Amino acid sequence: MLDKYITEVKMRCLESGLDPNEIPMFTRVTDFELNRIHEEYRDTLSVIRLFINKFLSKTKGTPLFVTVTDDKGTFIEYMGDESLEQTVVHQVGLQKGVQFTESKAGVSSILAAIELEKPIQFLGTDHYHNFLHTAACYSVPLYVNDNLVGTISIMTFLDYAHPMILATLETVVDSIKSELDLREQNRYLDKMNQMMLEQSTTGYIVLNKEGKIVNVNPKAQAILPEVQLRCKFIQDIEAFNNLYKQFQGGQNIRSYEIRIHNSKNIVCLVDYFPFLEGSLIQLHDISEYKKTEAYIQDAEKLSILGQLAAGIAHEIKNPLTTLKGFIQLIQEKSYDESFTPIMIKEIERINDITNEFLDLSRPTVLSKEIYDIQKIFQELEVFLSSLALPKNIEFLQTYNGATSIYCDGNQLKQVFINIFKNCVEAIEHNGKIQLTVGPYDSDNILIRLEDNGDGFPEHILNKMGQPFVTTKKHGHGLGIMVCKRIIETVHLGQLKMYNKNSGAVIDIILPHSNE
Repeated sequence: MLDKYITEVKMRCLESGLDPNEIPMFTRVTDFELNRIHEEYRDTLSVIRLFINKFLSKTKGTPLFVTVTDDKGTFIEYMGDESLEQTVVHQVGLQKGVQFTESKAGVSSILAAIELEKPIQFLGTDHYHNFLHTAACYSVPLYVNDNLVGTISIMTFLDYAHPMILATLETVVDSIKSELDLREQNRYLDKMNQMMLEQSTTGYIVLNKEGKIVNVNPKAQAILPEVQLRCKFIQDIEAFNNLYKQFQGGQNIRSYEIRIHNSKNIVCLVDYFPFLEGSLIQLHDISEYKKTEAYIQDAEKLSILGQLAAGIAHEIKNPLTTLKGFIQLIQEKSYDESFTPIMIKEIERINDITNEFLDLSRPTVLSKEIYDIQKIFQELEVFLSSLALPKNIEFLQTYNGATSIYCDGNQLKQVFINIFKNCVEAIEHNGKIQLTVGPYDSDNILIRLEDNGDGFPEHILNKMGQPFVTTKKHGHGLGIMVCKRIIETVHLGQLKMYNKNSGAVIDIILPHSNE
């Protein structure tokens, strides 16, 4: 095939009048075009130079001259033996920007490699021009991701010709191709990663080992405007100062919730990851989720209060009846000084009931302080009684040791009412609910509610706390979900539900202090 190609090219050269005894005058592209080609091939040439220089250093002493062309045969780089450069190269007038064409170069290994798409070896008289009959030329096409980008060729004196030169050049070109393919893939991945980072709904901050911010994606900039305005180190942002120290100290920071107090008052989950010579911070904006969560909690609270309303009306009606009787006696001129303390006491009872009702109905706002669990249940007495009374359920309470903890009393009241209500609904008339409050260990308190009903169905026991998992015909499962969040997320405690002696047991384990 190669012999046929050489014969056909030589015939065309003769027919066109190309004189083999003359040294050809090559056409050269403009400087502007050459600069454009160099810019386009800048990364490719840097890789080629790296590998060819290594190759030439290992073949030192052998007169080898390496040339590089683009995919159209434009001469864009050369390196190698000075003796060849001063004789053949300068004699021919080869320089960067020269174009190898059949009408000028005649039979050329460069054009053959491009046209035949394979490694080519031309020795001596294989060339059309006589001045090249003392030369041996080897050319290999260079492909990147299956696209031809040019050729790499070796010229030497015919006396040094050897088949191993072409084999070695093929190996070098294969290595260059692999490196360029890898760089192209990495460039593609970098672009994809950059696009994903820019479009991501997750914020990313890249730090060096000193904590200096080296890169921030748009989402992180939206969450933390101060990053792009003034901050150079993550330690300068108050919300991240302690977190960074903990991470540097070896602590595992995963899904750590922080509140960023700026114009938007954003809530984020923060993750820290080791990253090259620094670290990567991942920010998940959960502000909308928190709003939805608070809405669900408030809606569940109002649902409970609606069901309590009848019992509360009954509790208020009793002191109102007493007050009405005393007022009637006063109207009948039967006033007695002993009436006044009783009337004041009944008014205070009405006031306490309405205040407690209003406290529970307020929107959820986190407010922690020291509360006594026993006192919380005393304040809930009216509500719990209104739930238990229709079924004549007995509510037994046992308190052991210190029962004060640091908590949000209002949110815990919602938890206790919800769980108590579930217990009431799960047992028959004249049932029993047992409350036990006491130490769990040195750091935690245990609040246990037990009933003598049928217990939790086994098939949903492990799913309790998930939305829409419920034993009630018209239930939605959001009540226990809210309770679980209040106990585990707000108070860093545990909510456990299991069966014991056919009844249900709910254990609430809370730390004495989680400030």
